[in-house]
Amino acid sequence: MDKHRDKKENKVILYPGLVKRLIEKGMDALKDKDGNTAYQFFLSAEEHEPENPQVLFGKMLSLVELGRLHEAVEHTDSLLREGIGDYYENLQVHISLLVQLGRYQEVVNILDAVLSENQFPSQYAESLYQLLHFSRQMVGDQDWLNHYDSKDEPIPTDLTSMLQSDSLILQSKAIQQLKEIENPEATELLVKFLEGEKRDYVLQSMALHVLQEKGYKEKIHISKLGRAAEVIPSELASSYQHHFHQQLLDLVSDELEHIDPLLYEITKQLSSTYLWALYPFIPEPSNVHFWSDVFQFCAAERIGLEDELERMNENYADQLAIFNEKINEVKTIEATTYQVDSTEFTSDL
Repeated sequence: MDKHRDKKENKVILYPGLVKRLIEKGMDALKDKDGNTAYQFFLSAEEHEPENPQVLFGKMLSLVELGRLHEAVEHTDSLLREGIGDYYENLQVHISLLVQLGRYQEVVNILDAVLSENQFPSQYAESLYQLLHFSRQMVGDQDWLNHYDSKDEPIPTDLTSMLQSDSLILQSKAIQQLKEIENPEATELLVKFLEGEKRDYVLQSMALHVLQEKGYKEKIHISKLGRAAEVIPSELASSYQHHFHQQLLDLVSDELEHIDPLLYEITKQLSSTYLWALYPFIPEPSNVHFWSDVFQFCAAERIGLEDELERMNENYADQLAIFNEKINEVKTIEATTYQVDSTEFTSDL
């Protein structure tokens, strides 16, 4: 035993930075999809530094590459229990492995327990919430939301956290799920979200539409693009924006549908996205012909119709400043707001 120990110690002395080098070789092997070689490198490194987080994490990744998922998940479980390495990085891998192994109930139990203590860090939130939602569905718990319909039951912690997260995807999923919960707390969460600062315009519209469907009769303060108003969601079903949008679509259809179908489709899509983001306000100036040309210009620019662009610039020579301002506004809205199929909602607006 002493001879073996002396030999190992001599290795460390003879090769300064040996463990670092073994880790590098192991990671290189993983990049080459050579799980067996990588595993051997990390085993060698583990002999010298058995608690090195990089070594243990690399060993686990090697097991995954080799398809030895049951061993890998035992490894990640050990890392979590012993507090070795980055907790949430290990948790994300551990949960992913459990999902691959079909151990969905464990995923739900673990993530519910973690959420009862803290919110997920932003860099892991989207992935972990999606895995939690998927696992809930896979354990046959599609009716889990119904459990919270009672006025006596609090809203699930993960839904509240999703709505408060920085991820637009998670906010969208939370709004869609809160839509299904007939619970005053769910409604109040949507109101708070809607009235919050620096909200995505499209997600605000989604939340407002849900409140409209729920028949919410209280006044709500909403602000978008420097405009503000108090609205009662239950009274928005036949809003003036709906009439404006329908007039706009009729005009665009008359001008483009049979002449240039591609330009028509892009113009229609741009108008729906912009108006959905602006909901419940109507564009200013409230001139349907003006806005038809704005959306047509943006669509023509996208597909390179130079003659059309030149014609419109000439038509608006005396209004060029406001015309360009609204063109840029439409482009900004499309580039910066959450992308969702607005047809599901705008048909009612």
